[in-house]
Amino acid sequence: MQWLRRSSSRLMLLPINTRIKGLNKDDGYDNSTKIEDGIKSRTRDLNITNNEEIQGLEEVAAALRELHNNQNLEEIDETYLRAFDIRTDMASELIMMCQHDGKFAAIRMNRGHDFGTIIHKICARWSDLDPDSVILNYSLKDTEHIILDNDDDLTTMFQNAELAGIDDIMITVRDGARFFMDEAVQVTPTAKSDTGKGKQILIVDDDDVIPSFCSHKKVKLLSSDWSDGITAVGQRFEGGASDFKNVLRKFAIERGFEYTLAKNDKVRVTAQCKYRTVKKCMWHVHARIMPGNEYFHILGMDLAHTCGFAVRTLTNPHATAELVADLVGDDVRGKHQTRPVDVVKGIKRDYGLNILYHQAWWGIEKARGLVFGDYVKSFSCLKWYVGAAKSTNPGSHIELESDEESKRFKRLFVAFGACVQGFNQCRPLIFLDAAHLKGRYRGTIMAATGKNGNQGIFPICFAIVDAETYENWRWFLEHLRSILAPGRDITFISDRHTGLLMARRDIFPESGHGYCLLHLKRNLRDHLKGTTRAYRERVVSEFVRCAYAPTREIFHQNMTKLLSHDDGKVVEFLTNLRYENWSNAFFRGQRYGEMTSNVAESFNAWIEAERHLPITILVDELRKKIMNLMSERREEASKWGCQICPEMDKRMRASFNESRTWVVSAAGDGVYEVLSFPNVTVDITRHICSCQKWQLTGFPCAHAVIAISSCGKDMTEYVDPYYFSQTFRCSYSTSIHPIPTVWMPERPVDEDFLLPPLCKKPPGRPKNKRIPSRGENVTFIRCGRCGKMGKHNRQTCKDAM
Repeated sequence: MQWLRRSSSRLMLLPINTRIKGLNKDDGYDNSTKIEDGIKSRTRDLNITNNEEIQGLEEVAAALRELHNNQNLEEIDETYLRAFDIRTDMASELIMMCQHDGKFAAIRMNRGHDFGTIIHKICARWSDLDPDSVILNYSLKDTEHIILDNDDDLTTMFQNAELAGIDDIMITVRDGARFFMDEAVQVTPTAKSDTGKGKQILIVDDDDVIPSFCSHKKVKLLSSDWSDGITAVGQRFEGGASDFKNVLRKFAIERGFEYTLAKNDKVRVTAQCKYRTVKKCMWHVHARIMPGNEYFHILGMDLAHTCGFAVRTLTNPHATAELVADLVGDDVRGKHQTRPVDVVKGIKRDYGLNILYHQAWWGIEKARGLVFGDYVKSFSCLKWYVGAAKSTNPGSHIELESDEESKRFKRLFVAFGACVQGFNQCRPLIFLDAAHLKGRYRGTIMAATGKNGNQGIFPICFAIVDAETYENWRWFLEHLRSILAPGRDITFISDRHTGLLMARRDIFPESGHGYCLLHLKRNLRDHLKGTTRAYRERVVSEFVRCAYAPTREIFHQNMTKLLSHDDGKVVEFLTNLRYENWSNAFFRGQRYGEMTSNVAESFNAWIEAERHLPITILVDELRKKIMNLMSERREEASKWGCQICPEMDKRMRASFNESRTWVVSAAGDGVYEVLSFPNVTVDITRHICSCQKWQLTGFPCAHAVIAISSCGKDMTEYVDPYYFSQTFRCSYSTSIHPIPTVWMPERPVDEDFLLPPLCKKPPGRPKNKRIPSRGENVTFIRCGRCGKMGKHNRQTCKDAM
């Protein structure tokens, strides 16, 4: 039911009986005549007739809503009394009934609103609309699809509405991106309109479907909000001059103009249009710091360009490394090894900007400095960090060594108490290796890693030194010896670095030392360079059989085959290679079947992303990784229901299934003969099998498993306690505690001041990728994701797709 009519600037109230018409007892009223009489009585008291001019559209509308909802005549009477007493001129208001995607919304506006305000209100109702692509149309009488695109069109619409005597108008809202994709639009001049002015009317041709053959998905750039960065005088920037310049830089990029800084310091910044002198463009923004709060405030500006600047371009001189650092800061924090090529593609995709590779590289470096701190200052934080780490993690062994005269860093050893205590529950087997750091001052990280009862890596300690030398390995092993439990017979496995071999013999002369078989194979291939590929592979295969030979007899048999066709190169290779360091048959100690240093290589790969960080952040990130690893393993072990670790339990089940068909004969005193073709002898009391596998690995072989099972013994009695689930839980029972940096001083005191080590930058581009060992075969595969040949696969592919 229509209640109101607008004529020019007057609101007319229809006769009361017209408004009452249609109401009945179902509406909650007993007598419509009584309501009419009551309202007439009030209008007579106010000397207002039914055709009297009534002001106040909002109060009249509220009173009419009360007429429907309220059943109390006195309250209706009072509502009309308040409404009739208001004398506000509402002639300048208009109700926009907006329609978009089948949904309607009523928006009130007046002559004081501009076109931008109308767009803002409409986009507030429909969040999927882009303010830059909204198309508005309205219709009047016989004229349809009148465009509404600027302030002049808005003024004309008000005039047309007044002449037509209406107070509401239907507005059709379209998304420009989709509208122009489905419909062809052309603008044609029309005859003189009702206002007497020639207007451009948008005519829609519904039959043109050509644009639909080349449709594009609408993409909203992340920089769309940059154009609103500079708003008004008095705007505040809490980040100071850097914050203001960063917002100004984005504002200029999105608006598509260039500027110069006439004044640029920590107190004041004045930006002027680049063409101020040439084209007399007076665009400028002036901001300065305000005393008292240290905030930057805009004190004056003129945002009107008279130079005819262009809209946003793909390249802009203000897209500097500082801007890149601001944009990729969060990415660098989450992904330490952010690549410049990925940044170039990402900024093009998300912001529509073209930047150069070197801009991306410098931007990443600046972002790392903002996120992780400065490389030089990080050394001065080490002394505070060492003290904090010792206080929060009792039992830790952390030693920082520096040059007292020059105040320069030398080396750092770190062993957290939880790792030291946990290794006592692991096998006495330590893998040693070193890896290059990739930060500004390079250096080397040395690490000692163990293996838990479930065949997983167990970090013990690490050290940061300048290079992999004998002195540094000796210093590292001395500290390692101090944290190991006295009396444990430790076995070491590593590569054949000269400094490491010499230092191990000096510090752990009684311990067995096994060379990594994988490195030996690579060295042998390199030594046989110049021979045929088939010959090299045959020699390497015979060498591996010698290394795995369980007895000396089998070893000599394979050695004879190895040297049968030798031309002297193999003998030369074996001259300084002692049997006890690489062959099972001659090895002193227990290496638990570990023939390679893959555990140490796995640790190096595990920390690869952190190896380029500043030193204090590097140490703390490694602490976090080890802390999280121990927490996850502790939580994982709490759910185990088996007595033996799951990985070893799986191995035992496989051995049992393999030996189920074998026949076992008892000889007495725990000795059994297993008919397994060939036959073997098993002594379960002494943990010995004639196949030698039980002795070499420390875990029952398939012959031992079937022999123990046939005699009804408990299998766990013959398993080393290092493989028990309870032992695994004990190795992770102690936690590494967080080190809060909230109390870290921003500027170190004089006694904590520490300089980075002196290092000479090598010529050429810094190498961040691992250099293959001599003789190492690099196998290239085709990635299933990017289709390129390389050393990566679908899961490790880093190419942006």
